[in-house]
Amino acid sequence: MNRLCFLLSCCGLYLRVWLSQLQENLWNLTKFIKYRAPNECRPNSPTLLFLYYRHKIADSQLYAFHIYREQLLKSFGLELIAYPIDSWGCPVVTELFQPKVIMIQPNFHIDVQDLADTCAQIKAHYPKARLIFFDWFAPSDLRFASTVEPFIDLYVKKTIFVDIDQYRASYFGDTNLMDYYGHLFQCQHERQQYEVPRTIDKGLVLGVGFISAPYLHSLFSWSKPSNCHRPIDLNARFATHGCEWYSAMRSAALSKAKGLRAGYAVAHGSLPLAKYLRELGCSKITFSPFGYGEVCWRDYEAMALGSLLIKPDMGHLEVSPDIFIPYETYIPLAWDFSDFDEKVIHYLNSPVERLRITRNAFDIGHQYVRQGSFIDYVKDLI
Repeated sequence: MNRLCFLLSCCGLYLRVWLSQLQENLWNLTKFIKYRAPNECRPNSPTLLFLYYRHKIADSQLYAFHIYREQLLKSFGLELIAYPIDSWGCPVVTELFQPKVIMIQPNFHIDVQDLADTCAQIKAHYPKARLIFFDWFAPSDLRFASTVEPFIDLYVKKTIFVDIDQYRASYFGDTNLMDYYGHLFQCQHERQQYEVPRTIDKGLVLGVGFISAPYLHSLFSWSKPSNCHRPIDLNARFATHGCEWYSAMRSAALSKAKGLRAGYAVAHGSLPLAKYLRELGCSKITFSPFGYGEVCWRDYEAMALGSLLIKPDMGHLEVSPDIFIPYETYIPLAWDFSDFDEKVIHYLNSPVERLRITRNAFDIGHQYVRQGSFIDYVKDLI
């Protein structure tokens, strides 16, 4: 019976991962064929125009609109048209093409004057359109708020500070994470404070997280992952190379994982994505330190594949759907990892409690994907 459970678990895991990669490949093909050039505008057609930036993280915001495009048309009468921001240009449009809603994702490294000029150009051509700024960036700050505020109706951010005044704080470095880890590891940073107008607060909207990325949407679409075969105690496969504070923080996290006392199986290093996902499906616990922002792909990957997520405390942020509920969907850590060993060992030795939390986490993602909650969210946007 145990052998049968093991075989079924492995087959199910391989199929689940394979289908998730197929979904990702189909999406890349769709973008290339359908969403690549501004030559499909139909006069007098009520449209939702999405000007997207070509990046995997940014894609997770666009993909949700793509998969629900038929419901957008049925519920709101909006036809989805999407162009990469670098190929869009005003000369190709006509007065007959007047989108009802325009969503824009810029390059993270865009010059603020170029961003202001782009927004002004859009408003000049489409004065009646509702302009929504989609911030897909990893850090939690609102560095472009003062630039886009005169032009936009809403500012969508995939995480929002619980304390709104954190956006106006002065930080040692560009972000709240740089501030904390810069002090912890004695990095060389310059102090930074972004101008965030108070008028942006009422238009700040919590966006959908990475769960709407093609492969994650696929992984959460299945029934609960099996827990028959999880020989890896702790999965700690994450990059450590980057700028000074990031490298110091990630290296300290990896040292904690490697230092777990003898007798526990710890996976670290790098793997191709498909192999890595299959391995997560065989891991009891996944350690996910912060990246350049708090939220990481690994958070959702672990939850989708039934591995208990252990991560620095996320209590300062709101996320949609709410997958970071302490001790209900993930295990929060001190930001300096001082309680790492204690919590990892506790949950390795508590299989019933571990299973309860992983099922809670998966259920939240699964229900969000299967119940079409995204359409209710769009209704509030438009």
